[in-house]
Amino acid sequence: MTKEFAMTPEKRTKMYLTSAVMGFAGTVVAIAGDMFALPDYLRGFAFGILLVALALLLLRRMRDEYIEQLWNAGVSLAFVAVVLAYLFAPFLEGLFDGLSAAAPRQDFVSSGWIGPLALLAFFVGFHVKWLRSAL
Repeated sequence: MTKEFAMTPEKRTKMYLTSAVMGFAGTVVAIAGDMFALPDYLRGFAFGILLVALALLLLRRMRDEYIEQLWNAGVSLAFVAVVLAYLFAPFLEGLFDGLSAAAPRQDFVSSGWIGPLALLAFFVGFHVKWLRSAL
């Protein structure tokens, strides 16, 4: 390979961090698409960005210690978010139904939100660790 096309470690890290930012943006738009019924093409675009970003993140997750720390922070927060959602979702469901004086129904918190919640928590943990290490 010629020298001009070779990827330096700095370029690889920049590509990795850029894909993390794009994955976070794709997650936010995908969640907003579910909440506000955005057009299908926008939701598909968000999921496409998210899939490409996740593929890049998974392929290069343990390249060096710094990236590994960012990855571990994101995965840890995602795990905590999933556990807390499973523990407190029934309580929040009952509280919401009780305060709204509506008939008890199972529509406030559904299991379909666990995946997006885990992805959002992963990217939040990743970016918080990244920003804290940059200061």
